[in-house]
Amino acid sequence: MKRTLGIVSTLALLLVTARAEARQLTFFAVLNGGQVVPPSPSNAMGVAFLTFDDATKRICYSISYSGLTGSETEAHLHGAKPGQTNAVLYDLTPAGTPKVSCLGPIKPVEERLLKQGRMYINIHTDVYVAGEIRGQVLPVPAAR
Repeated sequence: MKRTLGIVSTLALLLVTARAEARQLTFFAVLNGGQVVPPSPSNAMGVAFLTFDDATKRICYSISYSGLTGSETEAHLHGAKPGQTNAVLYDLTPAGTPKVSCLGPIKPVEERLLKQGRMYINIHTDVYVAGEIRGQVLPVPAAR
């Protein structure tokens, strides 16, 4: 009995330690028409807050916007530097504002893009099919 308790205690400690070693990183994006490629003249604005869990490899997000000139048709997470475009990596749901959800697990190459600030959010509308507002996803520096 004593040995079983010792093994259970050791396993519990290992699980707690493994979970403590997992990090949750924070990211943000400011969305506007000027970041769309090519830029849209829209005055709409938005903000996104994202977290990435190193253990689960999942991204959770909260995205809000206002002032779109059209109705949202799609929202995506792409992998590219500012001023560049690239294929859709993930759809961002639900439709409308706010969007609060999680996605993943993401692939190692996508994790590198995220941590390097090489992902962006694009909100498409029926007026601006290529995207009405866009925001580069940037890491929030860790507090020291």
